[in-house]
Amino acid sequence: MLHFTIIFNGQTVEIEHPSGAFELGRGLERDNIPRYRSNDSYVSGNHVRVEQIANSKVSVLNLSQRNSIRIDKGDPINIGATVQVLLPVTLFIGETSVRIDEIFDEDFSGESEALLGSMESAITLRPGESSGSLLDLGQSPSPEKLAVWFETLIAVQKSASGSFEFFQDTAKAVVNLIGLDRGLVLMIKNGKWMVQARFPDDNGYHREFSMSVLGKMVKEKKTFYQSGSVLQSQGESVSGIEAVIASPIFDIAENVVGAIYGVRNKITGASIGVAPLEAQIIQILASSVGAGLARQEQEAEAGRLRVQFEQFFSVDLARELQKNPKLLEGHESEITVLFTDIRGFSRISESLNPRETCSLVADVMEELTSCVMAFEGVVVNYSGDGIMAMWNAPAPQSDHAIKACKAALAMVARMPAVQERWKNKVSLPVKVGIGINTGMALCGNTGSKMKFQYGALGHTVNLASRIEGATKVMGVPILISGFTKKLVGSAFATRKLRKIRVIGISEPVDIYQLHAEVSSIEWRSDADIYESALKHYESSEFGPACRDLYPLIANQNENFDTASLSLMAKSIEYLRKPPLLSFNGVEDLESK
Repeated sequence: MLHFTIIFNGQTVEIEHPSGAFELGRGLERDNIPRYRSNDSYVSGNHVRVEQIANSKVSVLNLSQRNSIRIDKGDPINIGATVQVLLPVTLFIGETSVRIDEIFDEDFSGESEALLGSMESAITLRPGESSGSLLDLGQSPSPEKLAVWFETLIAVQKSASGSFEFFQDTAKAVVNLIGLDRGLVLMIKNGKWMVQARFPDDNGYHREFSMSVLGKMVKEKKTFYQSGSVLQSQGESVSGIEAVIASPIFDIAENVVGAIYGVRNKITGASIGVAPLEAQIIQILASSVGAGLARQEQEAEAGRLRVQFEQFFSVDLARELQKNPKLLEGHESEITVLFTDIRGFSRISESLNPRETCSLVADVMEELTSCVMAFEGVVVNYSGDGIMAMWNAPAPQSDHAIKACKAALAMVARMPAVQERWKNKVSLPVKVGIGINTGMALCGNTGSKMKFQYGALGHTVNLASRIEGATKVMGVPILISGFTKKLVGSAFATRKLRKIRVIGISEPVDIYQLHAEVSSIEWRSDADIYESALKHYESSEFGPACRDLYPLIANQNENFDTASLSLMAKSIEYLRKPPLLSFNGVEDLESK
């Protein structure tokens, strides 16, 4: 039975083919021959036919009328030519690779009971145990030979795990290092044994390995071999068999995933059987292969995690998460959340075609994302023309509120450069509104098992989103909640704008304008006047509120402060029609 692994454009397809011919091409199946239809434009309509023949070989016929077939073992297969190759083999057709392996069923028929009866198990050590010296196993090698053995083992460990060369070097070591006549590296794929490498790479062996021996090895998870003393004691009853050794390859979970299989011809070999010391070295070789495969799996997983993490986290945080993935487990934490939105985006997009609209959004998102990353935040989500980011999770940050505020100020500072790049296509200003809130939230994977998305859920997040929406009403680019203000203290120039109640949340919240890290004397003076007027307003002293606000408005010829205008309008309205006695200065926002 053949196993095909077909890779094209990053996609892998695996096919098991029981017998007969098998074809690959872009055209339709013909003559009732099973076929894999390729989407590779460099593959011909009818390109290759593969058929298994005796002794782990396949016949490969190039059906194409214009393209040769490259092969990992030898010269290219020219147009119309047929070659016979040993398995496993990889064909390169256009931009598609096709690896062909032979798989073997669990068929024990015809195998001698005497073979299984002659098998001995090698010493298996557990951590902390000691068997003394390897030389205690008998047939002491010279120091030079021991040195060569261990140098070869180290070389195998340094090889690129999982590559053909890695497996081939291992098979060679069984012959050249140990002195057996034949070496095989076998792996289990979908419950079937597949030869990954053999040495010598010839067809001199009709049956390459014993399924019975492998079955015994898998069941007991031990290295089994035939020693010379056992073979000699059995005399003529097993005189025609070969001495074999099978040593298991384990994965991280101690499951048998493969085997190192060696053969010593009893008649022609320099030695009879396999010596205990040789069996022990083969077992170490199998352990080296298992360690190499485990290293490959860990590196691949680390690579996948790194790519996944760096979509959301800064490089330093992604590295920390690789070391401690438990940081991603769901937990409650105080966080600072930031939401952004492109102001007037609907009107801006009216002047752009769909491609230009997407390009503008991508340009803005790139700037916003770099600001989040620069201040060690986590990009949680992109939604339309907005972004959600957070700080203090998954890793703790003592200054999370300050980092979020610095990121927000950096975002606003980046928008003039975006405006300059788009001035020939966009006449309206490109600006953002930003809302920030701090509080407790449940942090963890807010996506699914199929699609990871690290984020936060809860009241804190919802309120941050509503505060971002309030920037439209208040006419300022950045608003922070009273909870965030309490943490940042006087680290930034801020002014309290109002106490508001947003849609869907019953409790009112103080909101502050985040102006800059350091403000001018004039701005601070105007902010103090505004806050004085706000205190009058919240105390139902509407006349004094108007008196304080008047110079702020009268001294402005253009770019009027929207917050001052709004508070003045509310104060005048309540002078004309006083509010209820329960008035407390809270403004209910009617939109998100």
